[in-house]
Amino acid sequence: MFIKTKLFLVLILVIFSTNINAQLTVVSGIKGEAYQQFAQDINNNIGVKLNILTSKGSIENINLLDSNNVQLAFLQYDVLFDYGLKHNDAKDRIKVLLPLYNEEVQLITLKTSSINSYDDLNNKTIGMGGKNSGSHFTANFIKHISNSTWKDVNIDVISSIKALLNNEIDAFFYVGGVPSHFLMQLPDSVTSRIKLVPIILDRNKSCYTESTIYSKTYAWQDGDIKTYSVKSVIAVNINNLDKSGDKILDSLYNDLKNNLRGIQLNNFSHSKWKSVDFTDMGNVDWPVYKEAYTMQERVLDGLGWLAAILSFFQIYFIVNKLWKRKHEQLVAESISISAMFISLFINVLFGINNIGQGGYAQLSGNLLWIFASTISLVIGVGLFVNVNKKTSFLKLLLKAFNMERKEAGDLAKSLFQPSSAEKILTILGRLAMIDNDLDELEQKYIQEFADNWHIDINWDEIHKYEDTSSDRYNKLRDSVYDYLKSSPPKDQASHLIDVISLLINADGIVSDEEAIMESELTGIIKEYLGEGADVEVYKVAIVPQTPEQDDAIQARFSDLSRVEIAGGFAYLSETFHSEKYAEEVSKQYRSFNVFSIVFNPRVVSDYDEVL
Repeated sequence: MFIKTKLFLVLILVIFSTNINAQLTVVSGIKGEAYQQFAQDINNNIGVKLNILTSKGSIENINLLDSNNVQLAFLQYDVLFDYGLKHNDAKDRIKVLLPLYNEEVQLITLKTSSINSYDDLNNKTIGMGGKNSGSHFTANFIKHISNSTWKDVNIDVISSIKALLNNEIDAFFYVGGVPSHFLMQLPDSVTSRIKLVPIILDRNKSCYTESTIYSKTYAWQDGDIKTYSVKSVIAVNINNLDKSGDKILDSLYNDLKNNLRGIQLNNFSHSKWKSVDFTDMGNVDWPVYKEAYTMQERVLDGLGWLAAILSFFQIYFIVNKLWKRKHEQLVAESISISAMFISLFINVLFGINNIGQGGYAQLSGNLLWIFASTISLVIGVGLFVNVNKKTSFLKLLLKAFNMERKEAGDLAKSLFQPSSAEKILTILGRLAMIDNDLDELEQKYIQEFADNWHIDINWDEIHKYEDTSSDRYNKLRDSVYDYLKSSPPKDQASHLIDVISLLINADGIVSDEEAIMESELTGIIKEYLGEGADVEVYKVAIVPQTPEQDDAIQARFSDLSRVEIAGGFAYLSETFHSEKYAEEVSKQYRSFNVFSIVFNPRVVSDYDEVL
């Protein structure tokens, strides 16, 4: 097992290093603001990890995107639109990967200022944002289309606040998703002195959409503010993608589209995710990266409707056959009532989901199967059988369930019970080889069982159970569970305890390995027999010491259960019945340099006390 574990870790390292080399780079925005938070949210919620760069805004982003070093960029659409007007070939290499949310144009001044509307800006000194920012571009663009006459000051948003308070400027523009993290974090001494100014334009608004910043979006905001917003997008430069980068970008695209709802429900995600709709291109007139996906969705939607139509005919023919024979007792008894209830439950759940997802073709299929399951259920309880005419539906339903309960195990028994003898021989073979030494007396003992069951035993196969790793314990333990899954008679399972004991003592020497496995296997079988209260139980607790260890444990040991303890989390193994066996398992976890300890859950119920 240790050799396999090392190989597994080496493989993980190789894969991990490959992903690093092929990692996509995205330029986001000002640290702490929406673009940067969105990029971080993608890394936190999606399997594809991005190399995130911060910037001064959309102007710097578009220039970096058109260089050779960046594959993705967060942009205001007006900046992208203008870039396309100035570069005729821009649409050939820069594509919209996905649309995001609307960014509001926010105009801020002092409460004591005479500026109460956009028209009041004329002849004033106005902060435009840093030269590389989207705010600067949008302020300039709006000034141009409205023929306004104010004095420009190229100053970033942080410096704008200081300049405004020092009366060096009269107001400043800031373009970003509301609520802005920067504006929300301003101290009361600043927010008590500032206000938002409404923006209403008479001229062509081009890339902009009328919007409202609703009252109390910011604690210091008293009423609704009319303004404009511009769509933000994630853009990609296809010239900066090689084959591996293109595959990673496809994965990113699919993960984002499929997991958008999960990101929106994550309480740690930026609140603007709730307004993201990847199908809403708004007034964005720009080539998309995956036009093929749009066509694929249309084809899939068409196939969905075709499947719904075919389901209609399929269900009609099924129900028609049943309906013509609904009076026959054998027909009624051939229908599984439990299966019909399960069908109803599944299709109702999927129907609700498809309503939420807009999958109306799939929803129509769900409704058809709900109809078919209901008809089958009514026929299956025998409601139309002549002898049942005076019996209530509820009594017929209970009678049908009772009959089905008695018949439920027939198929399972026919599948599993015939293989029990071979499963027992596998247990005995692995047990004999647990110490990697097949004694002559042990071999003779196993051969007697094989002869009684008329099974030819291949001793070369038994010798293949020789294994120096601790994985041999797990394989022997699994073989016992495999046998018990076949639901053997309890007296047979009880006799197996004696058989195991006799085999271990056949050569007169009980090795340490045999002693460990005897108590572990006996406990497993006694639990099956319903005697678990008389069996010792142990668990292994694994406690990560760092976030990296926590991530590694979740990735490598997915079968562990996670529990909350003081100061963090711990992971608990399944139940074992031998303290020494549990200690062997604990050693395996320690080999990964994580803290682990064996404890008895019946003695100690408080995990904090153990750990």
